[in-house]
Amino acid sequence: MTDHPSPTPGRPFTVPSTRGRDWAIGIAVGVILIGLIVYAVSTMSVSKNLLTGTITAKRFIPQPEQQVTIGKGGLHARKIDGEYILDVSVKGHPYNIWVDKEIYEAHEVGDSYTFVRPPE
Repeated sequence: MTDHPSPTPGRPFTVPSTRGRDWAIGIAVGVILIGLIVYAVSTMSVSKNLLTGTITAKRFIPQPEQQVTIGKGGLHARKIDGEYILDVSVKGHPYNIWVDKEIYEAHEVGDSYTFVRPPE
């Protein structure tokens, strides 16, 4: 059957020593797993999803409203004047980007603008 003694009650069971081949296999598997993790993290970079283009128009659509949110800190009310939209052209492809009032006011037509690629 096997050349290893079977455990008996009251006596400790010792595992035979591992060989160099077992160590090499374990280290190789570990290196491969770490390599796959590093590759996955490096390909998830946000920079590949960033687009930079030129602002071709700024639009404001008045829709005064008040947003009320319920969260961890309780009720929060926020007044919104309307929608702030930047029309951005990236290599001839137009994008409509909804932004906050501060970003809208900080940029002018003709400025360069970088944003995360919207879902298609």
